[in-house]
Order: sequence, then C-alpha cells, then structure tokens
Amino acid sequence: MKKQLLLFFIFAIPAFCLSQEIISGVARDQHTGAPLPFANILTNTGEGTITNADGKFEIDNRKEGIRSLVFSYIGYLEKTVTIEQNKSFYTVTLTEKSEKLSEVVVTGGENPAIQIIRETMRKRTVNDPERALHTFKYKAYNKLLITANPDSINGTIDSVFKKSNGRKKFEKLDSTGYELKKQLSHSHLYISEKVSEYTFNRKKGKRETVLAAKMAGFEEPVYEFLALQMQSFSFYRNKYTIFGTDYPAPVGNGALSTYHYRILDTVPNENNGRPAYMIYYYPKGKTKTASMEGVLYIDTESYALQKAVAQLKAVIDISASQTFAYFPEEKLWFPSSKQIKIVRGDNKDAISLMGASITGPEDKSEDPTSVSTSQDVSKLMHFISREENFDISLNTPVEIKGRGIAMEIVDDAHHKSEEFWNSYRTSPLSERGAETYSVADSIADANNIERKVNLARKLLIGYYPLKYVDLDLRYLLKYNNYEGFRLGIGAITNTDFSSRYRLQAYSVYGTKDQRIKFGVGAAARLAKITNTWIGASYMDDLVETGSAEFINEARSFSLFEPRLFNITMFHKTRKTSAYLEHDITAKIGAKLQFSQSNIVPTYNYLYIHDGASYYDFKLTEATLALQWAPFSRYMQTRHGKATMRNSYPNFTFQATRSFRNVMEGDFEFTKLDFRGMHQIVHPNRTVTSFLVKGGLAYGDIPVTHLYNASPNQPQGDAILQRFAVAGRNSFETMFFNEFFSDRYVMAQLKHQTTRFKLIGKIRPDFTLISRFAVGSITHSEKHIGLDFKSLNKGYLESGFELNKIFKGFGLSAMYRYGAYHLPRFDDNISFKFTYYMSLGF
Repeated sequence: MKKQLLLFFIFAIPAFCLSQEIISGVARDQHTGAPLPFANILTNTGEGTITNADGKFEIDNRKEGIRSLVFSYIGYLEKTVTIEQNKSFYTVTLTEKSEKLSEVVVTGGENPAIQIIRETMRKRTVNDPERALHTFKYKAYNKLLITANPDSINGTIDSVFKKSNGRKKFEKLDSTGYELKKQLSHSHLYISEKVSEYTFNRKKGKRETVLAAKMAGFEEPVYEFLALQMQSFSFYRNKYTIFGTDYPAPVGNGALSTYHYRILDTVPNENNGRPAYMIYYYPKGKTKTASMEGVLYIDTESYALQKAVAQLKAVIDISASQTFAYFPEEKLWFPSSKQIKIVRGDNKDAISLMGASITGPEDKSEDPTSVSTSQDVSKLMHFISREENFDISLNTPVEIKGRGIAMEIVDDAHHKSEEFWNSYRTSPLSERGAETYSVADSIADANNIERKVNLARKLLIGYYPLKYVDLDLRYLLKYNNYEGFRLGIGAITNTDFSSRYRLQAYSVYGTKDQRIKFGVGAAARLAKITNTWIGASYMDDLVETGSAEFINEARSFSLFEPRLFNITMFHKTRKTSAYLEHDITAKIGAKLQFSQSNIVPTYNYLYIHDGASYYDFKLTEATLALQWAPFSRYMQTRHGKATMRNSYPNFTFQATRSFRNVMEGDFEFTKLDFRGMHQIVHPNRTVTSFLVKGGLAYGDIPVTHLYNASPNQPQGDAILQRFAVAGRNSFETMFFNEFFSDRYVMAQLKHQTTRFKLIGKIRPDFTLISRFAVGSITHSEKHIGLDFKSLNKGYLESGFELNKIFKGFGLSAMYRYGAYHLPRFDDNISFKFTYYMSLGF
C-alpha cells in the first residue's frame, strides 16, 4: 500500500519551471565548461545557498531585494554577478586560480578531506544525539506541498495541429496550461500537515507521537502515508533513509569505501558564525540505481555536522537537507529542521523508492503528424516536505509507555481545531494553502476518494469492506485435489463495529467431497498499548497432513494459494480453542492457546499405540508461540497496531504439548518448531533471501502431526503431466507424501535480480533457488497404511524461476539431485508456472 501511495504522488511530480521572480542558472569552469557542484553563493542581502550536484541553482527573489550574487569555489577566483532587470537565468563561469590552494593538495599520502571524515566518524559517539544524550524531547511541525509557481505557466489556450501534405490543419484546443494556471493562482495541487512530539531515551529508543494530522481530501489521514520515512533523523548512522530506501551514510561505517571526498571551502555558520568545512562527497562507482552525493558542513572544532545535503539524480531528482542548531550547555549540534524536494529528473536512470526500482513511464512514440503549441505542463510541478523542530529539551526526564512502538497516533489527531493548528504552525497557513484543503476536500467528496483508498487498502490484504464487517476474500474460491472447487464466504467485524471486540466466521463447500466446513470466533481486547486480546474459536474443516503451521502466523493473501492446488492428503479436524495474544514488546508478539481436537484422516491409515489401533483420535494441546522482528517498525493507531516497515531478520518459535487423558486426549507428545527468515537488499537492488525452518517432535505422534517438509510435486509419469503451480518455499521436486519426519531441518537460499527487458514489453525477474532438507523418523512401524521414506540422507534441489513474464505469471524449473536422485531422469525435474501479483512496478 505504501508503494502505491508513493507512486500516486511521484509520477506526476516533475521539475519546477522558473519565472522571473526566481533567479536561476548554472556555475561552470571557464576553461572546460564542466559544472561546479555545490559552489557557494552569497547574496547582497546576506542569504547563502549552494549549487546542486549539476552546478545549477535557484534563488527566490519575490521580495526583489537581491542586487548581486557572489560565487566562490575552492581553487577558483571569487566572482560577483550583478542581477539585471528582466533577466532570470545566468551562466556563471569561474576561473581556476593559477596556484591551487594547499587544502586541495594531497599531502602526507592522504587527501585532507579524508582526514576530516575520519575524525568526524571517530567522534560520532559524542556528536550523534542518540549516542551522546541520555534523553531528549522536541516537537515538530511538518508541511508537505505538491505545487508549482503559477507565473511559470503561460496560461494560454493552445492549439494542436495535424500535418498533412506539408500543411498544418487545426485539430483541437488544449486548455491544460490555462486550467492549471487558474487552479495554481489560488491553491496548491496538494497539502498535508502534521504536528508530532518526539521522545527518546537510550533504554526504549525513539518514539514519535502524532498529535495532529491533516491530509487534504481525507477526513482521517492515510496512516500508511504518515508511516513513510521520507528522511532519517540524522546522518550519523551507517544508513541514511530517503523515501524508505537505505543508502550508505557519508560518515557511517564503510563510507570511505563507498564515497570520494573533496574539500570545497570553509564557511561560517549563518546563525552563530562557527566555521565549518564544506566537504563534497560522491559515489566511487556507478550503480543501476541512483546513488547519494552531496555536501557535509563539518564543525572545524568539534567535527560535528552543522548541515548535510544529499541528492539523488535519476528519472526523478531528490534533494534532502538537514540543519543542526548548536546547544552550548551540552556542546552539541542537534537537528533543527529537514527538507526533502522532488522534481522531474533530466535522465532516465532508475531510482529506488520504498524498495521498488522506479524507472518512470515508458516512452511513447509521438505522432509525427501532430504539432502542439502547448507548454509541457509535466515539467511544472514539484513535491516539497519541510519539518521544523522546536521546544527542544535535552537530557531531561521523559516517559515512554510500552516498548518497540516507533509511532503513536493519538485517537483525535484528525479532529484538532484551527486554534490548535495555529498554535503549532511555524508560519501561518496562507490563503492559498487554506484553499487547497477546500478544493481537495470537494474533489475527494465528489469522487469518493477516501472510500476508494480504504477499499484499496483492504483489498491488498484480502478484505472487502462493508459498513460494519469486512468480507474475507480468502474463502471465496479455491481449488485442491480432494475438495475440488472450494466455494465459500467469510467475514470479520471491523473497527466501525468496535475497536475492542471482534467477531468472525466463515463457511465453505467442496464440490468434490460435497461437504460443508465452517469456523467461528470471537475476541476482546484487554489492552491497546500491548495489543492484548483474549478469544475463542471453533472450526470444522480440513488440515493438510504433515503441515507445520505457526498459530501466530501473520495474515497473508494471494489470489490463489499455489501448493493448495496439488495437495491430496488432508485430515478432518473439529477444533475448539481458547487463546491469549499479547505483545511483550511491539517487536515480540506472543500467543498462548489451549485446544481440543477431534481428528479423522481422509485416507486409509492406522496409528498403533500401546497395542491399540487408532483411525480417529482426540488431542488436547497447549501451544505457546513467539514471533520476534527486532528491526521492524510499528505504529499504534486508533484501529490498533500496524506495521510501518517490515525488516529482517525475523524469527518464530513455537512449543506444543499434547496431554493424554486430559479432556479425553489420546496421545502425549511434545513439538518444538522454529523458523528464521532473512533478506539482504544489495546496492544494485538484487535481493538475497534465506529461510531456515525446523522441528523436533517426540512422544506418541500420529502422521497428522509429523513433518512433511512441504512437498509440491504431483504424481505423473511425464514432466508435463506434473505441470502445476509452483509454491513459494516448497520442495518442487519432492513428491507429495514421499517423506515424513519427527525431526527435520530445511534451508532455502534465493537470489533475485531486478526486472530486465527480455522481449518487447516483457520484463521478468530471474531468481536462482537452492533447497536442502534432512530429517529422521522413529517408530515408522507404528504408521500403518502409508508408504513413506525417511529424510536421513539429506534432500537437495536447485533451479530457477523466471517470474512476471506476463500479467504476473512466470515459469519455474527445478532439479533433484544428491542421495534421493531418482533412477529415471525425468522424475527429477519439476517444470511449473509461478504467479506473483503484478502491480506494475
């Protein structure tokens, strides 16, 4: 959902075209014509700025007080440019000094800029607020705009002509520029505001409490958008985040192997005059997606950051900056403001946003016979978000309730009065800004935008929202070899019904087994901050034999479940459960469940125990599951806990104890299960993922509760007879019901490339896969009616997937080798199709 929201804002965001109220230009080397990145500019009014990475600059002159600009660049002669009337663009050439300054000469074998960076890195522990301070607290006001300067638009109604036989024939009028100028003269294109309070202590970390939030067009803000991390808190960590993507920080570990550094100048701080080194950093190597470059202002005395600038140049250009204020008592520079701006880029390089590689819309061939006099309005808009900090308090006591929550949104954040907003705005809301809210609200109401966004949010996780309940789309239609088509309906109450209580139910029917299955449940929330729920449920349904499910598994949704198509071995289960869910911290979730089950296999099977044969049996179980995601980020809204960002690794632990002679339980056994997942996103945006999963079971265990290692190869003599749907993490060459274990471990390694052009518009991604499993089975003689093997020799398969070839569909090919390689070559091959929901990026 975050990616779609981001793309909604981004793909209409291009460069800001300037009027005569804006002084713009480029600074170049007089001899070579090369642009001078991050050159200093000082106006006659005392305001300072710098050129960007391309040597370009923009200065707002709406007050018409600027008469001259002074350009300086280390190693070059200073130059003063006089501002001329009716001239808004300047090409400024600087002359290199005949004798270069000693500061740019490498002395003692090392670039002096590197020496400064080394010292800055060494002193991070005393300059980074999150390391130097025990606590801090501050408030922040954030305003986001999508806008353009109306004076940059000519505002005429233009003409489109058709060329025929060397002559132009009028075809239609184009009023785009006229309509856009008309709107922008009294409003922006979009606006949102947010007031937050940030608190930090070393024990519990940092928390943002959103006190107020307004998004034009929405009565209640889109929480996924509020959760977007546009910028990191500071540049001191090893990674700096821009729009959800992590980049190597210029003063982080490993920065010296990532960036080149060069001294540009030494300049005084505009607030207190303390001098700072201006250090230009830029990437050492070219990558497939945009890399950071920019300028660091490093205090010459403390080697702390006074200011930092980062730029990404690609199909869209992003510039992020952060300023720091000096606190003499603590001798610390603390973040005081940050800003991020997006415009359309001048090249077609890809850029990574929210983990997705953005290449922009594909070029479309223009009609060579069509001639338009209209202005290209796609070059007019820009996105800008600015946050200013105030009421900063350092090393004073703070209280943070709960652990692991990164953001908390107060229940009435979207119902604050104008009086409240005016008390927190760092500058009054302009008439243009106020009108933007009115216009956007009217458009949103007319087009039912809020309802559509809520619908999209729910659909992506498999719900269709009604007034008080959400239909559960997972039950609508499925297929497997035992039930045939599985048709049904499910529903769960939503927060409009109650945020403290929930009811849920489903019912399905199998066309092949002609049997109705169903489930019901109810739960009550005991505590919001710890996400504590107590509940009960009943189900009468089918369960795959040998599956190892975790009771606290996060909800997932797919248009269809790949392995389900091929499964043939189920057991009927009537299960009554009572459970307690509780977050020990936001990053450690626990679930305790007690259950009683009646189980009947749907296949010929007997389990021998103490001389008795069991076809059906009862189990009384207690299960405790823990899920730990140490690096994920979570927020608390009025609807409950939500994930801001999934990060890796994450781990799941589960212990199950079955009791004999308790509530008529037939068997006594213990199961211990574990799963660990990790994912590494490389600088070139390829992804390497790891999965380790295992289980240990001992006691009197029927086959229903053994481990099948997740096979996915249906029966068939020929390769194409076994052509089916590939699973996500299953053994594609392992036949169903071929192996069962009471202890096992499996490992999976995947490496996925970015999408690439194959033929025409076909842009698949390529994934290499290797899997391994080993296990054992004790007392196999107790299982009568089934012919299965042990995994004690170790099972291996490897292959590849070519995904998203067409409309989300792709192909998978895997090969079985090692100790369980089969005599007939064809039996070792799996050839299947894959499906990954394609959202167009």
